[in-house]
Amino acid sequence: MLLGKRFSRLLCFVAIGLFATFLCGCYSFTASTLPSHIKTVQIHEVEDKTLDPVLANNIHTAVVDMFKRNAGGVRLVNDEANADFEITLLSYSNKPENYNSNSDVETYRVTIRVSVKFYDNVKERIIYENKSLSADGVYDVQANETEDRHGQTRAVEKLQDLIVSNALAKW
Repeated sequence: MLLGKRFSRLLCFVAIGLFATFLCGCYSFTASTLPSHIKTVQIHEVEDKTLDPVLANNIHTAVVDMFKRNAGGVRLVNDEANADFEITLLSYSNKPENYNSNSDVETYRVTIRVSVKFYDNVKERIIYENKSLSADGVYDVQANETEDRHGQTRAVEKLQDLIVSNALAKW
């Protein structure tokens, strides 16, 4: 009976921990969290200083998707917007992280570093800026995961979340 009680208590703590972790990752922003005068946003192509146009395009697509999903009241336009969103891809690395007992690489860590600027053209001020925002994604070669499909994707998703959460604090 004591073992069953401990197991139930452990299961309860695990469930609470998973629920709290899930809630921490669930947030969104809406047009109402932006300044009310911002009705249009131009998301510029990512300036690429790494010579990896595919990665730069993936980051741009992720940010566009973020706006489409979370700020439905804001229209994305190609020019003359109330606000401009600019990203520069500053660096990219893919390095071994963990080795097995045979000294074979098991996991790699992809790290992406960007500069982000969200500028209010109406009030002529910066809404959010970070000159060195980085995110990483680990992928497991032993599980047949790949750099571009798993490592980069995880890093871009984290980057997308960081942009939203950091920008929310400034709006």
